[in-house]
Amino acid sequence: MQFDMEIPATEFKENRIKILSSVALAVSVVDDQEQVKESFTTRPEETIYSITAQLAETDVVRVKLIPGSVVAFYPVVQAL
Repeated sequence: MQFDMEIPATEFKENRIKILSSVALAVSVVDDQEQVKESFTTRPEETIYSITAQLAETDVVRVKLIPGSVVAFYPVVQAL
């Protein structure tokens, strides 16, 4: 199952992201020049993650399934 998601920085009010997933996901903050400002890997035991990078209006947060991971259901991702 393929899962890639992009959330515009303007959706974030608290610079946090909520992720419910049975597998680890790769999260990255990318600017309008495609430069990665921050990246981290989630853990199934955790649901709330802080984004430490300063988000500009043109940035996006990308959430991707790590290649080789098998999931039974799509992850739930929410900008906070």
